Amino acid sequence: MRRLSIVSLLLTVTALLVRSPAHAAGWTAKATKLDLLAGPGRTAAFIAPDGSRFAYIKGQDLCIYSIAGEKGECVTLDDDVHMDLETVRWSPDSTKLAFSENFLQLLRDSDIWLYDTETNTLKDITPAANRQMKLMSDPDPNVIYTVDLLPQWSSDSQSIIFIRYVFNQLKDAHAVFHKVHVKDSTIEEIASADTHFALSTYGLALSPDDTTIAYNLDTRGSEKDGTWFLDVAQQKAKFAAAPVQQTAPWSYQFSPDGKLLLVVGVDLTGPVGPAKPEASPIYTLPVSGGRQQDLNIDTYVYAAGWGPKGSQLAYTTFDPANTDKEGLYISSAPGQSGELVLPGRFMSPTPMNRTPIFWAANDTLLLSQGSDFKLTVVQLSQS
Repeated sequence: MRRLSIVSLLLTVTALLVRSPAHAAGWTAKATKLDLLAGPGRTAAFIAPDGSRFAYIKGQDLCIYSIAGEKGECVTLDDDVHMDLETVRWSPDSTKLAFSENFLQLLRDSDIWLYDTETNTLKDITPAANRQMKLMSDPDPNVIYTVDLLPQWSSDSQSIIFIRYVFNQLKDAHAVFHKVHVKDSTIEEIASADTHFALSTYGLALSPDDTTIAYNLDTRGSEKDGTWFLDVAQQKAKFAAAPVQQTAPWSYQFSPDGKLLLVVGVDLTGPVGPAKPEASPIYTLPVSGGRQQDLNIDTYVYAAGWGPKGSQLAYTTFDPANTDKEGLYISSAPGQSGELVLPGRFMSPTPMNRTPIFWAANDTLLLSQGSDFKLTVVQLSQS
């Protein structure tokens, strides 16, 4: 009899242990809408990795806000600094921001800029002699242009990986990866992108262990278009995957363990109406090799980002034919059914919606409300 009781107890405990992970996976979300636009009119917001504050950009003004929306120190960019709002990135230690300029649209010189929140200072850390030159109107045929793009922080916050284009004519603009050291602004070359096509790379990410660079090639079909991985130590590149049809990769984000890559692309068709889930330009790729994985097989994914731990993902959906399905979802892994935690239409808080969703260590993230583009602070909690 006693043996049967022990067996029954063990079965009960086992059942509870089996059920507990499903219960622990439940999420709730508390949303606070701030009186700040995020997206239109050259506005954007970026949460610090520790979740204690965020950077808010409006025009030429860059300000730091508390997570409650209280305005702190600000710095104003000079008129000749044309920030690309899709390139702003916080350092892992939450003390500095880096960004490059809007070369791809304006065809003007771009450098890597550093904003130190502790000293409230802004510095060009990759200055070049051609700073005042205009690419399309300078009459000197001997000018050498140096264009620096897409800063990505090293894990120790001491250096930044970026793309450099050095050329006299656009047809000779080939991407080369460089590293700049924050302390003294010294620059070293890492490796070239595996292409002979001009201006083919405009997406970049560095793995959490600093060993792998993910980047895109866009050669209009002349070479292997899509996503590539570069082994930094061996300086060897390998092809990962072609883009989803009618889409183009734009930015990347590695999972915290570095095993998966989130691809945030551009939908070349819109979308302006109902779109198939498989047409979403947002998906994941295994770094070790394998096929892409959709985030949601039932609904079109509009924005996404990794959680600070494991393989959890936050993503928002777009489904004008079924608006009750639109909202912020939390999923334990790519391809697994997400849990709707916040209904509504949301996007990344940048003008072109081409950055990942940044999910801070304290389970806070920022979104732009689809109806009025107001910045929304979302605090997640797990049951």
